[in-house]
Amino acid sequence: MMQIKRLEIAGFGKFQQQQFEFGDGLQVIYGLNESGKSTMRAFILGMLFGFPSRRHPLERHEPQGTNQYGGSMELVVDETTYRLTRLGDQPATLVNVQTQAAQPLALLDKWLAPYDRDQYLRLFTFNQAELTALKTMRASDLNVQLQQVGLVGSAPWRETATTLRTDAEALYKPRGRKPRLNQALQHYRMLTEQVKAAKQRYPEYETLQNRLLDLQAQRTSTQRDLTKLDHEQQQLANLRNQWPVYQQLQQLQATNMTTLTTATRARYQQLSQQRTELQHALASTRQQLSQQPVDTQSQGLVGFYVQHQDQFDQLEAQLPTLQQTLGQYQTLTQQGSATKADFQAQSNAHPELLGCLSPHKQAAIETLKATLVATANTRRQHPAPNSPSLDWRLIGGAIGIVAGLLLPLGGFKWILMLAGVALLGWFGMTRSQGKPVQATDHLSDQLVAAGLAPDLTASEALQQLELVAALHRAQAAVTTADQALATQAAKLWQLIQPYQFAAGWIPVDQDHLTTSVTRIAQFYDQVHQVMQQQTMSGPDFAFVQRQVQQLTQQVRDLTEQLQALATTNGLADVDALTQAVSDAEKQTANATSRQQLQQQLSSAELSALKQYTSLEALQAVLAERRQQRTQTAQQLTQLATDIATAQAQLQELTADGQYATLRQQQADLQTEITVMARQWLTRQLGANWIDTALQALTQQQLPTVLAAATTIFAQLTAQRYNKIDLDGDEMVVKTATTQFMVAELSTATKEQLYLALRLALINHLGQAAQLPLMIDDGLVNFDEQRKQAAWQVLAAVAQHHQVLYFTNETAALTQLKTATVQQLT
Repeated sequence: MMQIKRLEIAGFGKFQQQQFEFGDGLQVIYGLNESGKSTMRAFILGMLFGFPSRRHPLERHEPQGTNQYGGSMELVVDETTYRLTRLGDQPATLVNVQTQAAQPLALLDKWLAPYDRDQYLRLFTFNQAELTALKTMRASDLNVQLQQVGLVGSAPWRETATTLRTDAEALYKPRGRKPRLNQALQHYRMLTEQVKAAKQRYPEYETLQNRLLDLQAQRTSTQRDLTKLDHEQQQLANLRNQWPVYQQLQQLQATNMTTLTTATRARYQQLSQQRTELQHALASTRQQLSQQPVDTQSQGLVGFYVQHQDQFDQLEAQLPTLQQTLGQYQTLTQQGSATKADFQAQSNAHPELLGCLSPHKQAAIETLKATLVATANTRRQHPAPNSPSLDWRLIGGAIGIVAGLLLPLGGFKWILMLAGVALLGWFGMTRSQGKPVQATDHLSDQLVAAGLAPDLTASEALQQLELVAALHRAQAAVTTADQALATQAAKLWQLIQPYQFAAGWIPVDQDHLTTSVTRIAQFYDQVHQVMQQQTMSGPDFAFVQRQVQQLTQQVRDLTEQLQALATTNGLADVDALTQAVSDAEKQTANATSRQQLQQQLSSAELSALKQYTSLEALQAVLAERRQQRTQTAQQLTQLATDIATAQAQLQELTADGQYATLRQQQADLQTEITVMARQWLTRQLGANWIDTALQALTQQQLPTVLAAATTIFAQLTAQRYNKIDLDGDEMVVKTATTQFMVAELSTATKEQLYLALRLALINHLGQAAQLPLMIDDGLVNFDEQRKQAAWQVLAAVAQHHQVLYFTNETAALTQLKTATVQQLT
């Protein structure tokens, strides 16, 4: 009896460096989906019968995370423990564990005999899929299984019978067309008709015969071309399927290679590890230092400071810059206040001019200013007289009127008076035409548009505009001061913001920058005072503080060494060096991936793939070949049609000179048919004799198997079915009152029938080699009662065979009390 005692999996599928212990009897391997149950089953089969070759990568279960493949298995045979080892491509070894003596592998074949891998799979292992696939069960089906696994040495006879039958079918099939004898008989019938029809018209027959030969030669050439195109198309299709592998290989080969040497990487690892260890020690020492102060308040302050001492030290170095920036901020604040006060004073003095500061008034103010300037220039060029000048017309007119009124001139005085009035009128008219016109309405509109009073004179308007300009300058000064203050505040907050991590001890606020700086300075004064007091109060604190300083310096030294190492290798900083080392490690992993991918591509495939720049180019060539093949196939079809037409015409033609040839061909073909018929009959009779002999042998064992299966089936179905019988070649199951064909049973009952027959076969045939039985989730469709019965049956089978039951049913963990449970994760 063979038992599996221990599995050591170096690398197989998802398992890497894992071990499993098994005992005798029923063994339950429990795990959820994808936990590795089927993988472990495949590993056991591979250990017993050898792993699949690399041509079957899916069946090999190559591991992803390790180069190791395979493992070892400890087997107990006749109370002796042996270790079977299969690792990668190395030869398998078998060792006696007690004596450590190497054993020949032929010993393993002896233990497994008379079963090979296929026979073991048919008898000693099955899964739920095989049970579900069951639809009917005939006596002939059971006989086949008995022949396959039960008759030792029957395999060569079955192979011989299969070969004989295959050869016979290659010669003749009752309804076949391609077998040689079928074709010969068809040809013979055609020759017979041709002999009867062979008469005259020989020249026409000969011409048609020559045409037929030409067409057949063209068909042969076209068939060669078609075969070549099929081969090329298949090659291109294979290349297209391999393109993802080739593309991934190209990407890995195109990866930039790092320039870091092995010594540099080793030095980096050494320095990084030392720095990490020192950082852990520094954190521990700081924790110890933070617990040294006596009072609770000091302990919290010092503890927080020590835990973040690196940050505080870096920020304290910037404290002078922070103070200087604060001074500049305060100066700008004072300047801003002064400019605002000046603007406010001017605004209070001339509140009526604030409306003129609106941006919408600027264009109107500029227009008004231009108008006033132009008016002032005109008046300077044409100054107005200080007093009206005396005109001769005014004097003459006045003399004429006075003389006419006072002198006794008779009628002449009226002439003088009219002349005087005329001169005065002429003078008045001239004065009114010479007086300039004031554009008062136009100036008023411009004053209103600028936001000023409409009744202002030009000089008053100019004075108002000067006041508006002064307000503009004061307002601009306020804006400039605010912008400078905001810029300085941003700089100051940029220096304060890093202290936000210590908000519990140093509350900083962007709206209270001066207070925030004061708090920062007070915090440093308080910390230094407490640290000095603690140093003076106890030697332990001073000692631990020195340790913190020493460890901090050592960490800085190692960081500087790492920076120097980065600089030496042309890298900017330690982070860039870390990334370069990580890239080097990835390159090592990529090298392994490249080797695996190169193993999937043959040199011929790789050379062929390099001819194409992209998958689209490859598919374009493939499409072209397919088009050529379609055209060639059409040509071949046309040639076949032409040949058929020529042959039909030949059948209608006969010639005297052809008759003797046709008769000779008919006689030769008759002899050939006789020989092939004798060969067919010999092979057919031989295959039938072997089948009859094997069936007779298995028929002797069938009643025993059915009786054992009946007992197991009754136990599985709670005695509902008490008989498994045969109705001709059909298998039936019987209850106390009726019987059912296998097809009439439910899915679960069919599976229980198949399980009973399989276990009966194992009990009947497994005596030759009591090998481990493996069942992979075979009871999924069973109800609870029949599942319990099935487990009891398996427990009984486990008394003679080690049973490995793979399942994801949680009930198996508690209800199989006598079983050993392995849980996979």
